[in-house]
Amino acid sequence: MSQSIEVVIPVHDVERPFKRAVSSALAQGAELSRLGVELRVTVVLHNLGAAAAAVSGGSGAGSGFDGVTWLTCDDGVPSPAGPRNRALDASTATFLSFLDSDDHLEAGSLAAWWKAVQPAGASVVIAPLRTPEGTILPAPRIRPSKPAVLDPLKDGLAYRSVPYGLLRRSALTDVGFRYAEGLRTGEDIEATLKLWFRSGPVCYPYGAPAYHQTDDSGAGRVTSSLSRLADEFKWLERLLASEWLRQAPLAERRAVALKVLRVHGIGALLRRAGASGVPDDALWNEAERAYWADISSRLYAFAGGSLPELSRRDAELAQAAAAAADVRSLRTAVGRHRNAGRLGDLVPASPTAILSRDSVLRHYLTERLRARAGVFSRS
Repeated sequence: MSQSIEVVIPVHDVERPFKRAVSSALAQGAELSRLGVELRVTVVLHNLGAAAAAVSGGSGAGSGFDGVTWLTCDDGVPSPAGPRNRALDASTATFLSFLDSDDHLEAGSLAAWWKAVQPAGASVVIAPLRTPEGTILPAPRIRPSKPAVLDPLKDGLAYRSVPYGLLRRSALTDVGFRYAEGLRTGEDIEATLKLWFRSGPVCYPYGAPAYHQTDDSGAGRVTSSLSRLADEFKWLERLLASEWLRQAPLAERRAVALKVLRVHGIGALLRRAGASGVPDDALWNEAERAYWADISSRLYAFAGGSLPELSRRDAELAQAAAAAADVRSLRTAVGRHRNAGRLGDLVPASPTAILSRDSVLRHYLTERLRARAGVFSRS
């Protein structure tokens, strides 16, 4: 077969249900074969030491895992980037599909995504993403018209931060796609943005089976911990220094900065104000305030000096946090943010931007049209 899909599953902890992930991929081999597509499944055993041999040896012939390729990555870094890049470097497949060890693929998903590739010769097919609660995540912000090929700006691709789906390997090579190694979180954000904005046609398989996330990762998952802002936003430092994005048109930089401040920045402030079991001076102190003031200011500069579509309540919280001397002041600002009401949410920092494509009001109106059109519904 001249066409192939390789599903890559990094395993960092043998206690996670990685066998379910592997089985969900292997079960789709026959259907893909009928389409003339070869299925490959690669498991990357990450920093497992002596347990790696036991895992691969115990999951080989006779276990139902025949034909799985087992790789090891012993980089000593608690980050998913290393094992993903290890598989990327070793792959010869037409398409790659990355699958976390605690998640799984719904039956028929790979074939459905493959069919979505064909009309436009897509470089990327963004997978429908089913949340642990069972609903399809309404992201990216696809237009209700269900375009065959997505537009990075008109369809809000920046609002999907993870590259789940099908990724054409030649397109990854062309744009220099790499997961950022050395980061505990956010290792995929810049690389994913480069796919959306630079790799070629991006499609969404309307009505297709989904990539299914779960809550089975356990308490050790690094994204569940609270770190210093400087550590949490190491990925953002790299993003702001990225040459391809620094040279991008203002509209692209503004779309990225707006999403980062709305989702990651405001989210970080809310988590710190609501955290418990952590000393107040560790949650917010002069170093945290100074870092927030600096990084938020640099985000605005990256966006050309302003983010007019940012909601009034988000803009006020970002500004108040830059002046908050302690966690009590931060919590007061967060309280105002939560009590800002619908007006504070809908009215943007610049009232003239209230009907612009990225305003909150426009998003809510379009979201209703998306639901009516069934953009994120199963066929």
